[in-house]
Amino acid sequence: MQFVRKIIAFFDTSSDSLEFRRAQYAELSRQVPLMYGIVVINMVMLALTHVDKAPAVLTVWLPAAFVVICVLRAIKMIRARKRIPTDEVIERSLRTVVWLACTLGVAISVWSLLLFGYGDAYARSQNTFFTGITIIAVITCLRPLKQVAPAIFMLVVIPTIVFLGIQEHEVFRAIALNMLLVMGGMMVVMQRSHSDFRQRVEKEIELAAQHRQLQSLNGTICQMANEDALTGLANRRCFFERLEQQITASASGNEPFAVGILDLDGFKPVNDIFGHSVGDRLLQEVASRLSSSLPESALLARLGGDEFALILPAPGSDEELQKTCREALDALVPAFVFEEGSVTVSATCGLSRFPEAGGTAGELYEKADLALYYLKQNDRGAVTIFSDLHAEENRQAAAVAHRLRAVESEDAFHLEYQPIVNRDGRAIGFEALARWDDAVLGRVSPDVFIRAAEQAGTIGKITMPLFRKALQAARAWPDDVKLSFNLSARDVCSPKTMTALLEEIDKAGIDHGRLILEVTESAIMQDFSRATLALQAARAKGVCVALDDFGTGYSSLSYVRRLPIDRIKLDRSFTLDIERERVARDIVATMASLCHSLDLECIVEGVETVTQMQILAAAGVSGYQGYLFSRPMPEEAVGSYLAGQAGRARRPQAV
Repeated sequence: MQFVRKIIAFFDTSSDSLEFRRAQYAELSRQVPLMYGIVVINMVMLALTHVDKAPAVLTVWLPAAFVVICVLRAIKMIRARKRIPTDEVIERSLRTVVWLACTLGVAISVWSLLLFGYGDAYARSQNTFFTGITIIAVITCLRPLKQVAPAIFMLVVIPTIVFLGIQEHEVFRAIALNMLLVMGGMMVVMQRSHSDFRQRVEKEIELAAQHRQLQSLNGTICQMANEDALTGLANRRCFFERLEQQITASASGNEPFAVGILDLDGFKPVNDIFGHSVGDRLLQEVASRLSSSLPESALLARLGGDEFALILPAPGSDEELQKTCREALDALVPAFVFEEGSVTVSATCGLSRFPEAGGTAGELYEKADLALYYLKQNDRGAVTIFSDLHAEENRQAAAVAHRLRAVESEDAFHLEYQPIVNRDGRAIGFEALARWDDAVLGRVSPDVFIRAAEQAGTIGKITMPLFRKALQAARAWPDDVKLSFNLSARDVCSPKTMTALLEEIDKAGIDHGRLILEVTESAIMQDFSRATLALQAARAKGVCVALDDFGTGYSSLSYVRRLPIDRIKLDRSFTLDIERERVARDIVATMASLCHSLDLECIVEGVETVTQMQILAAAGVSGYQGYLFSRPMPEEAVGSYLAGQAGRARRPQAV
């Protein structure tokens, strides 16, 4: 009884995984018809050579029955290729193939041995050849089934060898010995072949599972990269991607659309009075009301904080466009009621139209932002479309550009330095930050004068003097303290500027490995190919490259692996909600894991509390920058900071 159970278990095909059985079925559906074709041809040839020598039952009727069975089975397997079988059908088919192979193998073997006695020496030789070649064809075609080869060997090969071995002529005894050795070797080969087949299938199954897991992870990361974690709206990156797509579509069809920037009025007091949890719920409610009041074709995105953005296809006339946005703002008029109290906010919206206001995403966004800025200063809670009035603001920006051309870059600009620290709070480098205190304009924000200098094409005149000053300052620092220097879009895309920067490093006598050039996503995306070539040239000299303000630009995560970078600096927006929101922590952890997988340093900006640093450290972040460690400091203060950094590293400073 135990022996019978072992035999049944040996022939059982259900012990393998479903995926492996599907692979077996797919392979057999191609091989079995071929096997039946070989068997039919061999049987017909053997039967024909014995027609005049053996009874008709052996030369006609039995071969005909075998041929019919083989042909029907082959047709069934061929037809089955066109259907997707269920697991039950696959299991039944595999079991049938195993038992039918053994049954037909025995039957055909017995038939050939019965013919053996009717033939002459030549016919017997053909009979022996038929048996051997048929056995080889069967076990080869049924290689995916491990049960077939051993079963055929025991049920067909061994009896055939015994039969040949008892024949009188020594040639057949030699054939028997030869068959034993060859078939024994074939058994080893088939078992190894089946093992290879199994390993290949299992590897394919494993790779398919990994692929599905990677697709799921990519989907999650893509969603995280395109969706605002708090409101579920499109985020800043997604907004600009969609804006680029809209520009392309509208330019080809000459169809207008509008871009809007919407900012809440009175949001900060809500956070101050009721706390950030109410502020977060308020933003969620605002997002819901705005989404419900806008046309279905509109895209609503949250850019960060209390700032939202709109893309409005087919906006109609100026009056219709303003009416659409006015209705959206009116949806915010009713009070927002929470357990903590009732909250009232309003919103201001600046708009720009394509193509009147510009033909690029940057121009459209900038014009809408200028219109918004004008309203924030003059008429909060209103809606306006960019016009000449707002262009005046641009003219004031031109005044900055004029002063830039009038001043001597060597003397007008100076640098302040903010430390970048590791987990121990030790400064591993300093970021050089440009400052401009003008005699006419007063202190001008870096964003303002850098943007003006880029537009005027004079950014290189600012970059080079400041870079020389930064190198001079870094010479006084310890050799293990690095210098980070920011490059604008024009800098990184200018071969002349990049060549000059590398020459300045050589002149300063500083190890290239101590230099880190920081570039933003938006700067790289302005001319991806040229920027990539420039950064590759810098890295070839040993200079490191950091992707600055990561998460705020236009690019996709798919570009990160193509960029020649050594470090990613996560924008400070990633740390804003990290103490309160698990999603924010998960995003940072994902980014840190991405950096680790790509062998990149992960630096987070805007760290202002010890709790934030602890969360970031637990997430796998390797470097930190922010007011927790120090505000930007003048050059002469760096030495004192380094001397006393052990006591200062983890002590928060006033923000």
